[in-house]
Amino acid sequence: MPNKCRSEGNFDPYYGPFAYQSDAIPDQNNQTKELNRTGLDRSASLRLPWGNTRDVMPPGFLSDDPPKKLRRLEKRTDRVEDYDLQVENSHECFRHAPLAFQGRFFDIMSVIGKFWSYVVSPLAFFMLLLMTLFEEREKSWLEYSLNEALPYLIFLGGGWILILIADLAFRLFPKWLFRNGRGPEWEFNRRTGMIKVWQYPKKFPFLPRKPPVVVEKPFYEFDAWCCARVDRFGTLFDLVLSHRYSKLDVTVGDILGAHGSPTMCYAYWDFIQNYMDVTKPLPEMPMLEQYRHLDPTTAKHDQAAGRPSRYWRDMDDKTFKQKVDDMFTDVSIIDTTRRPDLMAEKLNYAS
Repeated sequence: MPNKCRSEGNFDPYYGPFAYQSDAIPDQNNQTKELNRTGLDRSASLRLPWGNTRDVMPPGFLSDDPPKKLRRLEKRTDRVEDYDLQVENSHECFRHAPLAFQGRFFDIMSVIGKFWSYVVSPLAFFMLLLMTLFEEREKSWLEYSLNEALPYLIFLGGGWILILIADLAFRLFPKWLFRNGRGPEWEFNRRTGMIKVWQYPKKFPFLPRKPPVVVEKPFYEFDAWCCARVDRFGTLFDLVLSHRYSKLDVTVGDILGAHGSPTMCYAYWDFIQNYMDVTKPLPEMPMLEQYRHLDPTTAKHDQAAGRPSRYWRDMDDKTFKQKVDDMFTDVSIIDTTRRPDLMAEKLNYAS
């Protein structure tokens, strides 16, 4: 049974007995064996240090929710409630529950379309411009356009077509697309200080799926690993939380996606620690703004600091863009690998 972390005499009873406090981590049992990382895995992984966090997060956590979107969401009902979705991002917990296949398919289509439009299309436009201006042609303009320029025109507009298809699908068939998949995958809960993982048995054809096994462990019993893998696109990095005393891995990087730079994993680990730490206010994240007054620590902080309740929702576009750019800068110079590991003072690691 894990040690209790909360000091009963001086902490808000709103939080559970295992709520994480960065300044009061209980002594941990020594790790006798590294159960989740073999020798080869360790050579391609880096255990990230606990503590000394910065107020950072992956910049996409900001840019995905601009003020215009937040104000638009205020005017309509919550899709999570409308369609009984199992995902949750609030003052209490972050729960990852993927949509059913069709929803994920069109969501991926939209992501590919955006990448195509903002990366591939400008390059295609530049190449088309060079060909139009400098290449000598014996064919008529019409023949040249059909035979040579048409592929570039497809590259120019293909991304926007994918975005349009995905957007129309979500607008026209919301009940079909906003459906739960097999269920939640993982949850980190600020209020209780616990990480919960749903483990699903293998599905066999023509047989109903057995109910998942739900495992729950205190947050401070997990260590964060930045894991590298190599594919045809180069080296990609992912964030995994591994339970120190059992074979339990939580791929929390699912919501972030694999990145070509480890700094995104470093920023994500700081964000998770800051979110779970009940001695600190909730991270300054646009999607969490509507819940800040419901978290006792955050409410006290915001009242003392005079923080406007609509800080993000009333922000102008120029200021918001600057905030996102500043976050990119802060993440690019993050000092994670140079920090001392506060958890190493509480136990001896097996590796």
